[in-house]
Amino acid sequence: MKRPKNYSTKQSEAIFEYIASLGEQHVTANQITAHFESEDFPIGIATIYRHLEKYVQNGTVRKYNIDGASGACYQYLSAEHNCNQIHLKCEGCGAVLHLQCDILDSVPQHVYDEHAFQINPFKTVFYGKCSNCMD
Repeated sequence: MKRPKNYSTKQSEAIFEYIASLGEQHVTANQITAHFESEDFPIGIATIYRHLEKYVQNGTVRKYNIDGASGACYQYLSAEHNCNQIHLKCEGCGAVLHLQCDILDSVPQHVYDEHAFQINPFKTVFYGKCSNCMD
């Protein structure tokens, strides 16, 4: 597991460990705040944002701004992580998921070769409803 550089505090370690424990799952700053409040270890939202930005800068966390309306999502990047994936956003609950599908791996190259357009997979989002919201 990659560790953030610079000095470390209890809060910094706790935030980093929590994000790392989520694997490829996305999380917002508000969700991180709620998690630590539920653990009786409250951390202020400004502190969370400050540490998230440090992790983004040193490459241990990736920041996604999916639709401009919701808050940014953050994802832990393991040493072997290679995220070049399209995302799914649920219009019901707001969940953001990676679309890991071999069929779509060739789509960006096809669009580039056949339509002279380069897709940015970090900003490509399909909107719909997740299985929980379809019920």
